Amino acid sequence: MKIFNKEGNTNPKEDTRTGAERSGSRNSFSSAEEANEPGKNPEQASVDSGAEKSAEAACREENEILKDQLFRFAADFDNFRKRTARQMEENRKAVIEQVLLDFVEVTDNFDRALKAARTAEDMNSIINGIEHLSKQFFSILEKYGLERIKCENGSDFDPHRHEAVQHIETSEVPDNTVVEVYRPGYTLDSKVVRPATVSVARNPDDAEK
Repeated sequence: MKIFNKEGNTNPKEDTRTGAERSGSRNSFSSAEEANEPGKNPEQASVDSGAEKSAEAACREENEILKDQLFRFAADFDNFRKRTARQMEENRKAVIEQVLLDFVEVTDNFDRALKAARTAEDMNSIINGIEHLSKQFFSILEKYGLERIKCENGSDFDPHRHEAVQHIETSEVPDNTVVEVYRPGYTLDSKVVRPATVSVARNPDDAEK
């Protein structure tokens, strides 16, 4: 008597063999999928690790290059600073040397004037010699930018260029007017380095008001 299963298969051994083949096929397919997963491939993991190490090495190399450039720039700037300071000092000494040489000529003329004054009988010649020395002296000052402030008796008082050391009550000149110049003032390249010392008029009538 034949026994049929639900599917109508008359050979139970064939069913068992077929099921085993299917199960083996599924297992082999599953193993192949697992082998193809990225995290499960040793060669791929080795490549990724090598890439990370290569990127890290590149960063370290770039860092060393930048540090070397920074040290070079710092050394160059320090050398530039020292060279600039040395050049400025040399220029300062050169200017001072030139100024002193210009005034040495004035001292030479002073010596000549003194020798001539000891034997001179004419006072006018001595006065003329002194006037010549004064002009020579101030010409050197003007050469280096020093100028005398224009200040005369009767001129208007300028607090930026004049220094009032005395107020004189008078009605002969307008109020706030220079009465007398005690000491001349000077400017260096338009900057007041010494104001002129003067006395200033104060009108008595304005003072009472």
